[in-house]
Amino acid sequence: MKRNRYVRIILLVILVVLVLAGGLLGYLKSQTYNSMPEVAASMAAGNVRIEGRIVVFDPPGEPWASLVFYQGGLVETEAYAVLAQLLAAEGIRVFLPRMPLNLSILNGKVFDRIHKAYDHGEKWYIGGHSLGGATAAIYVARYHEQVSGLILLAAYPAESSDLSDLAIPVLSITASDDGVMNRERFTSTKRLLPADTVFVEIEGGNHANFGYYGSQKGDGPGAISRQVQHLLTANLILDLIGEEGP
Repeated sequence: MKRNRYVRIILLVILVVLVLAGGLLGYLKSQTYNSMPEVAASMAAGNVRIEGRIVVFDPPGEPWASLVFYQGGLVETEAYAVLAQLLAAEGIRVFLPRMPLNLSILNGKVFDRIHKAYDHGEKWYIGGHSLGGATAAIYVARYHEQVSGLILLAAYPAESSDLSDLAIPVLSITASDDGVMNRERFTSTKRLLPADTVFVEIEGGNHANFGYYGSQKGDGPGAISRQVQHLLTANLILDLIGEEGP
């Protein structure tokens, strides 16, 4: 009798856990920022390969650098396809990993797997938008041997990610009308980045226009278009990687 009661209790606990997990998954799905229709052309281009949970954007010829880019929190991976295509057109192979629940923090070490599978001797960079940038910084702080540079879009490192002594280039791009990024935290964590970090603020840009996923709650309207912000962002990234050379 007692055993049956324990079995019922265990089954009830399992059922409650499953219900809660299902509710959490449903909530996260409802909060996810879906990519805009404009990304369809970028995803359908002939240079795009989808290999498992990795979206690869190949350049026209041999890549002279590779970039693994982590999406913003609860933002669909495909929302960064336009930026990836702008960089691929200039010779950079871009990898957009599809993260669990669209949260890069849940698979921050995916850079290792991508690098191991695709490395051909070129320089490798890592970057991300918002939470994706913070995740990239966490990775670099712990495993920076294979990384030639870090790119942060509207992002800053966590207190546990001290990169100040690392001899790798870091590019931090923000936007003047960003209403989402915590400005105080951004300023206070500058000390965690190398002294020669390049900080650039895009005048008239906002948080959501670093991707193609529509508007974001709390964000500023932005005085420039999404297309212009993307072009400026891509050029800044190309400047950083170009300075390092192939």
